[in-house]
Amino acid sequence: MSTDSPDRPEIPRPLGEIAQGPSAFEQFLDRNQKNLVALTILLALAVAAWVIYHGVANSKERSAGAELAKAEDVTALRNLVRDHAGTAAAESAQVLLAERQWTEGEKDAAIATLEAFISANPKHPARPSAQASLGSKFQAQGKTAEARKLFEQIVADPAARFMEPYALLALGDISKASGDTKAAEESYKKAKTEFPASSFANIINKRLSLLKAQLPVEIAPPPPVVAPATPAAPAAPTAPTAPTAPTAPTAPTAPGAP
Repeated sequence: MSTDSPDRPEIPRPLGEIAQGPSAFEQFLDRNQKNLVALTILLALAVAAWVIYHGVANSKERSAGAELAKAEDVTALRNLVRDHAGTAAAESAQVLLAERQWTEGEKDAAIATLEAFISANPKHPARPSAQASLGSKFQAQGKTAEARKLFEQIVADPAARFMEPYALLALGDISKASGDTKAAEESYKKAKTEFPASSFANIINKRLSLLKAQLPVEIAPPPPVVAPATPAAPAAPTAPTAPTAPTAPTAPTAPGAP
């Protein structure tokens, strides 16, 4: 297996990108680095627990376990999954393979690997961790609907309780990003109340503090001043009436005229 210690997990970062400022994935890592560190540790512990649980029941398991201990790259892990199908080591290698694929920029392949593992291994102890890992990857890609569905499945599953504080934290972040601060607060508070000693407790407390911080109250602008009505123009003076022409005098009647 890789010489990386579970206590110093490797944070996934995309490869082959042209540096034009921080990518969306890098910004996601900046916001969620501590979350992903803790998630990686939990994932490694779950995988290790499964291998230890099965132990070395037979020579096939011993051989697969030995290869898993030496596998350090995508090729080695992929070969292990193919050549030792059905062993506990091969099942666990799928989860580790997905993480390595994601680290090396094979994001679609990583998601497909996790989806296949979750579908084929519903009872595997690492299944909740794999769901959380898949949810975080969808979240990094901006696929919040897919991420929310996975985190809600974790919260509803009693067997996934050890991953529930992380799932609640992620659900709170998704709700906050969508502007639903009420739902975000409910998720954070549930995580704080039910899991006060979790490795995510400090992060959850900070999220709540930021959520409760009152933003400056915006004062509505005063209504626009209504301009006074323009007075009506004065009526034009009435033109003087033309004088009536004088009536011509009547001619006098001649004397003797009838």
